Formats: sequence, C-alpha cells, structure tokens
Amino acid sequence: MSDHASPAAARRRTDVWFALGVLVAVGVLCWIVVTMQQLGQSLRTANDARDALARQVQGLGHQPVAGPPGSRGDPGQSVIGPRGPEGVPGLVGPTGPTGPAGPTGKTGVPGVSATGAPGTAGRTGAAGAKGDPGPSGAPGTPGKDGADGAPGKNGTDGTDGRPPAGWTYADPQGVQYTCTPASGFDPNAPRYTCAPASQPSPSPASRRGLLGVGALAMTGMYRRIT
Repeated sequence: MSDHASPAAARRRTDVWFALGVLVAVGVLCWIVVTMQQLGQSLRTANDARDALARQVQGLGHQPVAGPPGSRGDPGQSVIGPRGPEGVPGLVGPTGPTGPAGPTGKTGVPGVSATGAPGTAGRTGAAGAKGDPGPSGAPGTPGKDGADGAPGKNGTDGTDGRPPAGWTYADPQGVQYTCTPASGFDPNAPRYTCAPASQPSPSPASRRGLLGVGALAMTGMYRRIT
C-alpha cells in the first residue's frame, strides 16, 4: 500500500506548493498594483500643490523657480509590451474515488383503478309531427290492345266417363262371375260386388284326378294309424 500511496501523496504536496506559489504571486501582484496606485495619487497631489504654488508666485509678480504651471513634460506614449511566454501547465489531479450509490427510493403505491358509474339513459324525444301527404302522381298512359289470337280447332266428342252399371267375366277355372254396384254406390268412388253366376261340370279326366288324390290321401292316413 505504501508504493501506491507515495505518488498520490507527492502529487498532493506538489499541488499544495503550486497553490501556495500562486497565492504568493497574486499577493505580490496586488501589492504592486496598490503601491503604484498610491504613488500615482501622491504624484498627482504633489503636482497640484506645485502648480498652485507657482500660480501664487506669479500672482506676486515673481518668477517661480520650478517654472510656470504646465512646464512639465507631456506624458509619454504608453506602449504595450509583447506577451510573455505561457506558464508551465499544472499537473492533472488524480481522479477522485467513486461516491457511494444513493439510497433507492421507495416504490410507489399502485393507483386504484376506478371505473365510473354508467350514465343514465337519455330521455326519448317527442315524436315529430306527421308530414303532409305528397302530391298524387300523374296517371300513366293506357297500354295498346294486343292482337287477336288465331281461333282454335273444334274438339272431338269424348266417351262417357260415368262408371259402368255392371259386367261379367270368367276366371281360369271357367267360373262365370257377375259384378253389380255395391250398396250406397258413389259415382266418384265406385265399388262393385261380384258373385259366381254358374259352375262348370267336371270333365272325366278331372274326375279321375280327384279319385286318385282321394286314394292317396286315404293311404297316407292308414299308414299313420298303423
């Protein structure tokens, strides 16, 4: 630590001596200025006294020894001398230590978010006065009559669309049926009742077939019983 502190202490001592030298030089310069002002004031006072004495001697009719007033020579021309050389710049002072960080300010309290109350609904204005009806429009021009169409052809006579009063038909076995209107007949929804009109006589072949079928049936029943 002594090696690092010695240059800083030497610089401080140099700065102190330099400051003292500057103060002494300023003091000497001030003393010279004050002394010169006092000498100038004394010289002006002496010259005024000598001039008054010379005027007094001349008033008595004698020649003053120091000469008449105003015999003093004119003041010499003041000459500004050349500028002196610049002084040696002073040593740069050491950088001061960094000051401690200031205290951290207190965190402000967050503001309260306030929502204003909704405003009241405005009053409904009065209904406006009914306007006057507008003027009637001008009637349109009548349209032209269309051309006559060509005459159509005469239609043919149609068949009677009423339901039939009845009919007969034969089924595949040859049975004849007769169909007549049902009770409460409605022409818009016709209904008929059909009944057999005659039964055909069986042929010899059909008879033999029926006997064979009966024999087979009796044989089957006998086998089931036994």
